[in-house]
Amino acid sequence: MSSVIRQIFSRFERERPQLEQTVDELNQALARYDGIVLYGAGSSGIALLLALQRAGIQPLCFADGAPGKWGTVCMGLDVLPPQELTPRFGSNILVLVCINTDGQAYCRSFDEALRQGGHSGVHQRLHDCGCANVVDYIALRRCFALFHGDNTGNLPSCPDVDCILEHQENIVRIDEHLADEQSKEIFANILMFRLFGEGPEIPTLPQEEKYFPSDLVSLSPEEAFVDCGAFDGQTLRDMLAQTGGRIGAYYAFEPDPANYERLEQFAAQLPEELRAKVTLSRCGAWSEETSIPLYALHGPGSFAAAYGGTQVQATTIDQLLDGRQATAIKMNIEGSELAALRGAEGTIRCWHPKLMIAGYHKTWDFWEVPELMLRAGYSVYLRSYMHHLSFVFYGL
Repeated sequence: MSSVIRQIFSRFERERPQLEQTVDELNQALARYDGIVLYGAGSSGIALLLALQRAGIQPLCFADGAPGKWGTVCMGLDVLPPQELTPRFGSNILVLVCINTDGQAYCRSFDEALRQGGHSGVHQRLHDCGCANVVDYIALRRCFALFHGDNTGNLPSCPDVDCILEHQENIVRIDEHLADEQSKEIFANILMFRLFGEGPEIPTLPQEEKYFPSDLVSLSPEEAFVDCGAFDGQTLRDMLAQTGGRIGAYYAFEPDPANYERLEQFAAQLPEELRAKVTLSRCGAWSEETSIPLYALHGPGSFAAAYGGTQVQATTIDQLLDGRQATAIKMNIEGSELAALRGAEGTIRCWHPKLMIAGYHKTWDFWEVPELMLRAGYSVYLRSYMHHLSFVFYGL
């Protein structure tokens, strides 16, 4: 076991009794308030709702900064504007902010309305609406039992700690095989944060370099690029900016109907010569051809889940390409990365494309994504774009 990883696990085993909060203790702490409101009716808010409900804790409602969500229902709870919270429930409520933030910036994918003013801006707007008790969802992370099991959704600040401990050997093995010292430092510091909720500063690259870090990835004008989670074409825009507006081929997976419509609109505006090289699929990238339930957010963050209300088709990268070359595969698909990678085994074995795979949605992605890359013969690198919250494994 590498000395750094060994020290982290040993320290956690010693300090866990002091760090951990039981569900009963959490309930006692929450009893001081007249109810809980979840701010952010997206994948993180849904994941936290399910975790709380498993522990017998029922929030009052969702609140959200996006006017388009006001008056809707999310997972059986009303979505209210922040200004309606205290008139309806009084001032002694606890608002849990369920938006992934490192305290300074939001993931680029969140609505601009939520990002205005930065992290402090959301808290300030809630306080201005009369909400005196506002904390980020990470405040609950010490209740490890709350997040035990399949953390559906995106709660990277609240991993399944017991799952991490059960896979110490996997984590050690990944650390030993990461390809450079920067990757090892990021890996160890993410592990520190996931166990302790704190740790050393994590080297972080700007969002503009996400998927294409200048020290690792050089894109060719003839790139044959597979984009899983194409959203509205943002990655294609970034790629074209780096290649002078040229590509060899572009294959996009985007199962959310609203996102796919925006992707089609963007592709239709491309020059005809470039448009002819673009293949759009309204399927999800998966391990087999099937139908899957999608929780469609009609924006960033849509994810596959048993309770998803939108049934969509899914297929494999191998099936879509049908033997055609891929030189690069990017995935940021809200926890479906491992399934999609299994559906790309033939393409990876044949063409050895560059891999850019998000590793933060599920607790076990932290080791299972790089394990799959290593088994396929890749050198594996890790870069972070939002400290412990948003990071990508690269197979080169």
